[in-house]
Amino acid sequence: MAEQSREPMTMLEQINQIYACAAECEIWDQPVEHPTARAFVFAATGFLRGLGEAADSELWRSSAALLRRCRRFVCTIPLPFDHPLLQFEAAARQLKATIARLEGVADSGHVERLRAVVPSLQDLAADGGDPLGDCTREFLTLEDPRDSLVVLSDRRFTDAVAEAMALNGVEVRIGTHADLLGHDIYASAVVVGSPTWIHPGLLNAPRTENLALVHYGFFREDPEVAPLLFGPVFSTHVTRPIEKSKPFRCGAPETPVLGWQPVEPDEAGLLSAEECSPSEEIRTSFPRYSSADQVEAHAAVLADGSHVLLPTDLDARVFSLRVEELPDVQIEQVPASSVSRGDYLALRNRPHHQDLMDRADAILGPDATSLRATQAEWKGWLWERTEQHSRGIRGVADELRSRGAVTANVGYWVSDWCIRPRSKADFAVVLRYLAAGADVDSVWERLRRIDSAHRSAGQRYADDLQRALTPDRVRRLVAAGWCTIRPTGSDSETLVARIDYMLSDTLRVPLNALCRLRTTEDFR
Repeated sequence: MAEQSREPMTMLEQINQIYACAAECEIWDQPVEHPTARAFVFAATGFLRGLGEAADSELWRSSAALLRRCRRFVCTIPLPFDHPLLQFEAAARQLKATIARLEGVADSGHVERLRAVVPSLQDLAADGGDPLGDCTREFLTLEDPRDSLVVLSDRRFTDAVAEAMALNGVEVRIGTHADLLGHDIYASAVVVGSPTWIHPGLLNAPRTENLALVHYGFFREDPEVAPLLFGPVFSTHVTRPIEKSKPFRCGAPETPVLGWQPVEPDEAGLLSAEECSPSEEIRTSFPRYSSADQVEAHAAVLADGSHVLLPTDLDARVFSLRVEELPDVQIEQVPASSVSRGDYLALRNRPHHQDLMDRADAILGPDATSLRATQAEWKGWLWERTEQHSRGIRGVADELRSRGAVTANVGYWVSDWCIRPRSKADFAVVLRYLAAGADVDSVWERLRRIDSAHRSAGQRYADDLQRALTPDRVRRLVAAGWCTIRPTGSDSETLVARIDYMLSDTLRVPLNALCRLRTTEDFR
C-alpha cells in the first residue's frame, strides 16, 4: 500500500482533486485605494484618450507608448514605485523633454494634457509606496505564505517581485497565470491585476483554497465566475459568488483629507480595465495608417505574458508543438494562420523569417546571391506596378484576376516573406502582366530551389529543437505553460509557450515583427 501511495496520480484523479479544491475555494475581490497611483493613472488615461488617433503621429507615438508602459506597471506589478525596473523618474524626465520640444509646435491641447501627467508621475516615483505588494502580503500572511502563489501577468518581473516580498518578510512563490492553471494545489493565491485581464480558468477552477484578486479600485468591471462545465454535468455547481472585500487603503488616511475622496465601485467615470491592459498596448503599438511594408496579423498572448504577431496569410509558417500524446512531443512547421488558443509555439526574439533566410542561404551556398536576385527582381517589378496603379495593390490584383489568375495575393507577394506564388499558372500570369520576358520554367525552378532550402532549414531547426526538448523540459512546459530551451550550436535561447488567448482584432504590423517573441517593452 505504501508503494501505491507514492505512485503519481492519474489524470482523472488530478481532475477530481482540482474539482474538489474549486468547490471549496473562496474568492475575494480585493480593491486597493492609493491616491497617488489613482492620480497618475487617471492623468495618463486622460492624455491618451485625448490623443486619440493622433497617437499615430510620430510626434506622439513614443510618449503614448511610454505612458501605457508606466500605467501597466502601476496596475500590474507589485513593486515599490521607486524600484529601478519601473523607471518612473526617468520616464518623467523623458516626457518633460518631449513637452519642451513640442511646445509651440504641436497641438496645444495635447501638450497641456501631457504636461498635467508629469507631476503625477514624479509624485509616484517620489512616493516609493507599494500598494499592490502591501495588500498582497497582508492576504498571504493569513496563511503560511510558503504554500502560496502570487500570480503576475508577466514572467520577467517574477524574480524582482520575489526579492521585494522576501525583503518584507514574506517568502512566497511568484509565477504567471499559467502556474495556477497547472496541477499544483496551493493554500492561497493572489492574482495581481484587474479581474477582466484574468484567464477565465483561474476563476472557474482555481487550484487554491483561497484566492484574492488584488487590483486598484478605480476600474469599472466586476469579476465574474463562469460555469466550470456547460450542460447537465455535476460540476456545474462550481459557480460561487466572489466575496467583496473592504477596500485596502494604502498611502491615504482613513478620513479623507486634502480633497481626496474614496472611490465607490459604482461611481461614474471609473476607468475601463481594458484600456489599461497589456492587450491594449499590443493593439496601439503600430500606426493605424499602414505603410507598404506592413501586413495583416493577429496577436496571440502567451502563457508567460509575452506575445507573438501571427500573419493571416496561409503561406507564412511557424514552429508549433503537438503535445496531445505525452510524453511524446513533436515539433513541426505549420501555417501561422492555423494556430489557436491552447497550441504551443517555439519562438525567439529574432524574426522567424530572417532566421530562415540565413539558414537557407547557408544551404544554397554560392548560388544564394544569384537566386535571391531572381526572387527580388520579379517582386520589385510587381511592386513598381502597384506604385504606378491608381488603385494600388487592389487594382493590380483585380487586373491579374481578369487575366486569368486564380489567386492574386499581391500584398503578400510583394512582401519579404513571399518567395513565389503557390500556383505556377498564377505566376505565369504575373510575368505576362509585367511583360518581364522571362522564361517561366527557368524562373520557377530557381524560386523552387529557394523554397526548398527554406523548408530544409526549417526542418533542421525543428530537429535541433526536438533534441533539446528533454523530458524535464516537457514536464515544465505542460505544468507551467512555457519553458525555455537552448538548441545545440550557436542558436540563442528559444521560448516554447502555450497560446492563452488570441486578440480578435486584425492588426497591420511591420514584416519584421511577425512570428517572433515580443513583449510590450519592444515598443518603447
